[in-house]
Amino acid sequence: MAKENTKTLGDLEAEIMEIVWANGRASVRSVLLELEKRRKIAYTTVMTVMTRLNDKGVLKRKMDKSGAFIYVAVKDKKAFLANASERIIKSFLKEYGDVAVAQFVDVIEAYDTKQSAEWKNKLKGLLK
Repeated sequence: MAKENTKTLGDLEAEIMEIVWANGRASVRSVLLELEKRRKIAYTTVMTVMTRLNDKGVLKRKMDKSGAFIYVAVKDKKAFLANASERIIKSFLKEYGDVAVAQFVDVIEAYDTKQSAEWKNKLKGLLK
């Protein structure tokens, strides 16, 4: 399997992955039909992006009886996002070190939602 890209997904890649995650499996044609509800897009564009997602190890594909590729996500959405965010955070920390951590804590402290309270409690527990 190809190594996953260390960057986040592009806009079209993310749209395609949302469709695949929602359906469990998808052909290029089924993804195209879903995307066409929102905008005009070429079959070859969808096919190219799905092939690249396969090459990156984000999707895997098998040929069905009709000769069309059927794509499935290598990881479910939650696992993919956890893995991607971990890679991004590690890269960010490597690049920016303590400054990144301090800014991260400041942003969480300033964030005002129910979930941010949970994040703050987690951080306080880690810092003890």
